[in-house]
Amino acid sequence: MAEAIIELKSVERHYVQGPRKLTILNGADFSLKRGEIVALVAPSGTGKSTLLHTAGLLERPDAGDVILAGRACGRLSDDERTAIRRNDVGFVYQFHHLLPEFTALENIMMPQLIKGLTRKEAAE
Repeated sequence: MAEAIIELKSVERHYVQGPRKLTILNGADFSLKRGEIVALVAPSGTGKSTLLHTAGLLERPDAGDVILAGRACGRLSDDERTAIRRNDVGFVYQFHHLLPEFTALENIMMPQLIKGLTRKEAAE
């Protein structure tokens, strides 16, 4: 059986809005194995983006853990999470978040260029 490349284990995310504490993720569990394709389908405001942002290390879980390729990442520092995002995680947003001064290819190459690859290596 293939090992999970992304796992969320009992993940909680809360936001404080005035005097209220909103629970967005309440013990969420999720697992994605290499080669799997999944779709998160739910009404607006149900935590899909929060789940993805947490899985992609853009947000830190309030409880539980995020495991990427066997590495526990939920309690890493901002700098450590940034390094993992830069080297190992990619996002394709449903809306265009492209830099207008670059071509589509250059936008796709950008994370690799930031990582230090040459233009030729990034294009491949």
